[in-house]
Amino acid sequence: MNPINEHRDKLLLLFWIVFCLSLTLSPALISISLACIALMGIKPIGKLKADKSVFIISLLFLGFYFSSVVSAFYSSNFDEALRKLILKLPILITPLLINAFWVTDRKLLPIFSAIFCYAAFLPASVSVFNYLSNKDYFDILILQSKPLPIEFGYGIYHIQFSIFLALATALGAYECIRAIKHKNKSIIVYFIALITAFNFVFIHILSARTGLISLYMALLILLISASSGMRSKYKFGILTLLIIVPITMYFMSSSLRNRLTNTIIDMKVVMNSANPNDYSFAMRVEAWKNATELIKEHPLLGVGIGDAEIELKNNFEKAITKLEPKNRKNPHFQLLETAVQSGLISALLLLSLIIYTVASQWHKNPLAVAFMLLLLIASCFESILERQASVVCFAAMIAYSMGFKNTDKVK
Repeated sequence: MNPINEHRDKLLLLFWIVFCLSLTLSPALISISLACIALMGIKPIGKLKADKSVFIISLLFLGFYFSSVVSAFYSSNFDEALRKLILKLPILITPLLINAFWVTDRKLLPIFSAIFCYAAFLPASVSVFNYLSNKDYFDILILQSKPLPIEFGYGIYHIQFSIFLALATALGAYECIRAIKHKNKSIIVYFIALITAFNFVFIHILSARTGLISLYMALLILLISASSGMRSKYKFGILTLLIIVPITMYFMSSSLRNRLTNTIIDMKVVMNSANPNDYSFAMRVEAWKNATELIKEHPLLGVGIGDAEIELKNNFEKAITKLEPKNRKNPHFQLLETAVQSGLISALLLLSLIIYTVASQWHKNPLAVAFMLLLLIASCFESILERQASVVCFAAMIAYSMGFKNTDKVK
């Protein structure tokens, strides 16, 4: 290896360690470490242009961000618009993040993956221990649509953490699949396998539905990729695994059973148009309706990224809704929230980014496909680009997955 590249990769690894551990420990360090990784992507900028599809993905990231910038200029609350744009800066620097990982030594990628998986394992293990120590109390809260707290660091929002944990579990599963294919029996692979097994169990105990649904979408994509070219008996084994594992987790985790019970009740509230207050999914449906009405009034450009929150609240006041004022929230659906903020044009740019990434990487990079679909599913139940932890995960993990390009292929 070139000595310069070796030192560069070691420095990138250091920044990556800080970034991963900071996701639940320090919002300031998240920003600093991610910026440092982006700076390392400046020099190899020309190499990215060699791959047309990845270059187009980078342009779509930029186009989406600048559509938000435009909406800031017709926002009456420019301070709020500026705050939102700063929050979403990881989207702007994603092309640089892609560059940084694009030239990283592929042999080091399992180490990077192990760090990310372990960074999710630490807070998950502490939070699960806290749940088990107060199990009866928390099981009652779950039946009341309340989340299990994440007891680690600055207090990351539980849905954001579930996305983080889902990404880590999917990444660990991918590394294990690659290790099996290449007959890699290194210590780092065994470490990743062990941590991933724990993370898989933990996400079912913590039982945030957004993270669980997103995880199973990612695992489905990875297993489809893994089964390509396999004998029929192995494909049947994978299908059996997909059926048995969720059922096993259902019987193992009382918190998961309670969450599913709560979900059924929640769905009945929606279908019967009953009082939606204190039912998380039912309240989301009301928020989706509210956002849709506002989009109809401002379809192309939205209301302005700085005015979206107040306009959504004002629209609730005009609408006939059973929601109490304290429960009148933003859409918790990223495409809808983007359309409210910056119009359907901006929402279409985000959707184009997702569709093009999946289509262009399907036969080249199953990890990028799995991550993008995981994040898409998550964005249907949470505005993942409106909070720091999930917006940096969106940018960093899509960029990181590009480092796996051409290491495996889906047929």
